[in-house]
Amino acid sequence: MSQDDKYKEIIRKEMTKLTKPVRIKVFTSQRTETNGTKIRACMDCGQFMALLRIYEENSNGLLTVEELSIDNNPEFARRYDIQRVPTILFVDNEGRELIRYLAAPKGGEIQPFVQALFTFAGAPNYYEATIKQNLDRIQPSTIKIMITETCPYCPSVVTTASQFALASGGKIRTVVIDIQANPDIGQYYDAAGVPYTIINDRKTLVGMVGASEILRALIGGNIRVQY
Repeated sequence: MSQDDKYKEIIRKEMTKLTKPVRIKVFTSQRTETNGTKIRACMDCGQFMALLRIYEENSNGLLTVEELSIDNNPEFARRYDIQRVPTILFVDNEGRELIRYLAAPKGGEIQPFVQALFTFAGAPNYYEATIKQNLDRIQPSTIKIMITETCPYCPSVVTTASQFALASGGKIRTVVIDIQANPDIGQYYDAAGVPYTIINDRKTLVGMVGASEILRALIGGNIRVQY
């Protein structure tokens, strides 16, 4: 069995456990030219959507992957500031973006993505009580996590940050970025290694970090974290 087949089998097994409906949005594009300026077509969109269809097709009909072309939905793309494709968005019923993926949910990233889907659908969130107890001390925040597909420590950090976002009611947004697929972002933030976590484009956490470290960075300083 190839590595891709192993990943597909993991996705199939995990998604059969989904018990509540959930919807995510995925922005793609077939555009090759705009306003006379050549832009690179989305060479990865086809493979990316094929991967997400595996999640969808094995979800007992409960996962809906809504594909939106930025060519046909320019206003929606502007609303969510879609700068590159493919992009996955977890958007709540109030239209608030909770999680953004500039990364393919495969390899080690399967489990954190599945857990985010399940929690987004209404499964228990381990960090919900902690986030709610500290929410008034957290300013509206964005957590950016630089990852690679083969990073053994990235899934843990992604899981924590995603669960934080899902528990925050829109006050925290998590962005997962594969810096191999988006090398310019990694270079911009000088991400020499992964995981590389950035809070509000100011505080940087390098390497494997836990929930307490991320929460303290969100709150600021060495304030005692309430659990």
